[in-house]
Amino acid sequence: MDRIDAMRLFIRVADAGSFSKAASDLGLGQPTVSRRIQDLEASLDAALFLRTTRSLSLTEAGERFYKRAADILADFDDAEAEARGLDHEPIGLLRISCVSSMARLVIGPRIASFMKLYPHVRVDVLTDDAYTDLVGEGVDLAFRIGSLVDSSLMAKKVGESPRALWAAPDYLEARGTPQHPRDLTQHDAVMFRQTATNEWVLSRDGETVSVKVDGRFKASSGDLLLQAAQNGLGLFLSASWLVSDCVNDGSLVRVMPEWTATPSPIHCVWTSGKLRGKAKLFAEHVADALRFETPAC
Repeated sequence: MDRIDAMRLFIRVADAGSFSKAASDLGLGQPTVSRRIQDLEASLDAALFLRTTRSLSLTEAGERFYKRAADILADFDDAEAEARGLDHEPIGLLRISCVSSMARLVIGPRIASFMKLYPHVRVDVLTDDAYTDLVGEGVDLAFRIGSLVDSSLMAKKVGESPRALWAAPDYLEARGTPQHPRDLTQHDAVMFRQTATNEWVLSRDGETVSVKVDGRFKASSGDLLLQAAQNGLGLFLSASWLVSDCVNDGSLVRVMPEWTATPSPIHCVWTSGKLRGKAKLFAEHVADALRFETPAC
C-alpha cells in the first residue's frame, strides 16, 4: 500500500474511532485494516494508536501525524484535480451535518443543484438537533446556528439569522397581543431546551429590553417548536427562515414587529486545516441561501 493510501486509511480509522467501523465503511475486513495500520506504524517507527479492548485513541505521535496527513492529503487532492483539469469538478463523498430544520429548509434545497453542478460528488447528510461529533462521524462540513462552544473546530461565519417574535392568530385572540416586551411575562413561550437562559432580549430604535419568559413546552427541535407555536402553545422567538412558510399560509403572524432579537450567527465548521475542495465549494454554494431576509407578514 502506498503512502497516500496509508494516510487515507489512517485518517479513516482515526475518524471512525475503531478498526471495525472503518473496515465496514471501506468494505474491507478488519484484519486487513489492522495489518495495514501496523505496517504504517512500522514504516514510521511510531505507535499511532492506543489500543484497548474497548477503545481506540490517538497517541501524541498519532495526533501530530493526523494533522499533517490531513493537510498533505488535501494538497494532494487539489494537485490531482488540477492535473486532471477537475479543479471545478470535485469527486468523492461529501458528508454534511446540520440540524433537521435547517436541512429541510436551507441546506436540502441546495443539494440537488450542487450535485448537478458536480456529478462526481456523492452527498451524505446527517441531521441531528444535538451537535454531531464531526470526527467520530467523519463529517466534512457542518452548519451551526448560534454561538460556538467547541473551540477545537475550525469555523467560518457565513451569515446571520434575523430573529423575531411569532404566534398563532388563535393564541393571540385568546391571550391578547403583547405591546411591549414587559408584557411577555404574562404569556407562554415555546423555547429551545438547550438554551442556557430563559431571557429574551429585544431591541427597538436603540432601546433594549431583557425579559424572563416561561412556558409549558420546550424541545430541542426547531420543527417541533414551530408546530407547537402553530398549535397555539405560546409565543415563538424564531429565525425568519424557519417560520416563513407558516407566515405565508397565515398560521403564524409577527408579534410586535418593531422589536427584534439579536441575529444568531451561522457558521460552517470543520475539523482541521483549511476549508478545501468539495466542502469549500458546497459552503460557497449555499452562502446565498444563508443570507436570510425577513418574510413579509
